[in-house]
Amino acid sequence: MRILLVDDDAPTRDSLAEYLTLLGHAVTPSAEAVSALNICRNHDFEMVLSDIQMPGRTGIELVRDIKGLSFTTAPDVVLYTGHADLELAIGALRAGAYDYLTKPINLEELAAVLDRVAEHQSLLRENEKLTDHFEEVVAEATSGVRAELSQLRQQFAQQAGLDNIGFFSEAMWEVVNQARLYHEDRDLPVLIQGETGVGKDIIAKLIHYGEDSSRSPRPFVDINCAALPANLFESELFGYEAGAFTGSATRGARGKIDLAKGGTLFLDEIGEIPVELQAKLLRVIENKSFYRVGGLTKVETDIRIIAATNLDLTERIEKGLFRSDLYYRLRVGSIIVPPLRERTDDIVPLALSFLRAFAAKRGKAFTDISPEAAAVLLEQPWSGNVRELKNAMEWISVMHDAQVLQPQHLAGFFGGMQKSSSVKERTSATRKADQSKKSRPTDQDIDAALVATGGNKTKAATRLGISIRMLYYRLAAREQNEG
Repeated sequence: MRILLVDDDAPTRDSLAEYLTLLGHAVTPSAEAVSALNICRNHDFEMVLSDIQMPGRTGIELVRDIKGLSFTTAPDVVLYTGHADLELAIGALRAGAYDYLTKPINLEELAAVLDRVAEHQSLLRENEKLTDHFEEVVAEATSGVRAELSQLRQQFAQQAGLDNIGFFSEAMWEVVNQARLYHEDRDLPVLIQGETGVGKDIIAKLIHYGEDSSRSPRPFVDINCAALPANLFESELFGYEAGAFTGSATRGARGKIDLAKGGTLFLDEIGEIPVELQAKLLRVIENKSFYRVGGLTKVETDIRIIAATNLDLTERIEKGLFRSDLYYRLRVGSIIVPPLRERTDDIVPLALSFLRAFAAKRGKAFTDISPEAAAVLLEQPWSGNVRELKNAMEWISVMHDAQVLQPQHLAGFFGGMQKSSSVKERTSATRKADQSKKSRPTDQDIDAALVATGGNKTKAATRLGISIRMLYYRLAAREQNEG
């Protein structure tokens, strides 16, 4: 074994070293605990044999120090002392010593301890090998399971249409699992809330169709509540009887509720529905019946209501623009779709999916996104959410052609967005630009920062006091001007 021998008494240290060497062990001597600890940090030993009573740090303190180090296989520490003190022995063992000897050391006892240490070390190394093997097996199995799960998720997402809104983040899979749960109960109304562009309509279809949109024979009928004038909304929703109003068809017409019979009526932008019609909609949900405009006959219906909004309905309730009873009836089933900026795990995979699809459609070569371009994408606020990201990738497929998306391809899109902002925003931006003009880095500043950081753009941006997105934008703009 490799043994570290620690004793401040030179004659004792030398005689023990000679005996251990005769037994075939490799011995490294040390005169005190501090140097012994430094040796332990840089070399591997199976055993540390140390006196307890030494100047400076004691053998017990050395045990505690050694236990604080990190080893592949930790050495066993055996302490010895000339004082046959039971409390001292117990203190050594509590500190983590493997065994305890008293001086003068009995060589037979020492030999027995050496054998036990050798056996213990052999068991530790064997256990380490088994642990490593187990971890490799687990890692391999886990990798396989993750790959299979990823494949199943992708297959499911494609069937359900989720590949258009993002399905890589845990936040979105919570949404998906909620939708799958609500799919099982057709009597349950559902309110989907989220910002514009997050994909509320796709979640609504997932609730209706379940995992495969090709298998459901039930109708899915949608109506955009914000797109209809108030005077046409009632007839569009409930239908009308012949002669119900001037210009109505002689035979009347079926409304969206009729068309959705046996299936789902999706009310998009429910917050915009006229207040006077909200009580009628509530009766449809609760009683499964309604009257057409100009009609006296109650019409029975079997529909499920799914509603969606990007508005704060509680705020509209306070303003008298939305009925609280309708709100609480709709949100029996509730889903909140998080904005894209809160689920960054979806941004780059979604962008790549959109980019490849648009590239294939237009015969372009895009197949990948560079890390630098990915960093730019991740820095965007994406106020338009998935819709904005999709538009960005379509614009790039129109304007550029390359195998890998680079930051310079994005510069024009985001620059164009800035130019199309409101006059107020432009004025504010100009004012801020004027205020910070003196501190804006020049091209020479940028070049110097890149040289100083060895070309590391992230560090260069920090050094310049600007965002990584701004640095990429400046570089791309300069490249275009030079080209």
